[in-house]
Amino acid sequence: MASKASIEIPADAKNLVDRPARLSTRIAAILVDQIVDGVFVPGASLPTEASLGASFSVSRPVVREAVKLVEQKGLIRVKQGEGSTVLPRPEWNLLDPDVLRACLRNDDDSRLRRDVVALRSGLEADMVRRAAAHLSPEDFARMALSLETMDVATEPHELYRADGDFHRTIHYASGNEIARTVVSSLVREVRGTNVLGDRGREIYAAANADHRRIYDHLQAGDAEAAALEMAKHISSRWLLSTPL
Repeated sequence: MASKASIEIPADAKNLVDRPARLSTRIAAILVDQIVDGVFVPGASLPTEASLGASFSVSRPVVREAVKLVEQKGLIRVKQGEGSTVLPRPEWNLLDPDVLRACLRNDDDSRLRRDVVALRSGLEADMVRRAAAHLSPEDFARMALSLETMDVATEPHELYRADGDFHRTIHYASGNEIARTVVSSLVREVRGTNVLGDRGREIYAAANADHRRIYDHLQAGDAEAAALEMAKHISSRWLLSTPL
């Protein structure tokens, strides 16, 4: 199926020529945005390498590498002699940072954000269960410091850092590298550094009360209660601090 759409070059695309080492990566990110935005619908073909090269003012090898990157993200299928065809959304790799970021930007009904929250909630609860038997006195001291910081911090970056330290202490103690990596990626793509706005202190006061209950349950050796509290915390508080 031939596509009648033409590639739309962002206003800052001229900067591409200033960063040759990142040309293919940046072009791939633009193509991802175009596909997710619906410029190229499933079943449509991307412009030819020659056309893309002319649009971006780059060589065909650079375009070829960019297209390969998009293919690795699951958005297109490349066949010799047939060009690049956009695949249906169920085949996209939503854990790829570029794809997830673009999809979240187009998440008008917040369904994807809610799916992300549900995934994080389950993974965090499991990591709490695993971590309960392995948290050291140093870990508890680090978590206590995070709690104290969140009680008094006023700047968003201070709150986020202390919040992240609290959760990461549990993540590392759990020993679950896959869950830790997935959660880190989700947090990075979903939550920006300025989404709290004027409600920052209000949201974090409630969130830190959750953190303290998690901390107290872990101190008491009640892994299941801590896990349930963590799941509740992520499901309720993360939605509030996310631009739904």
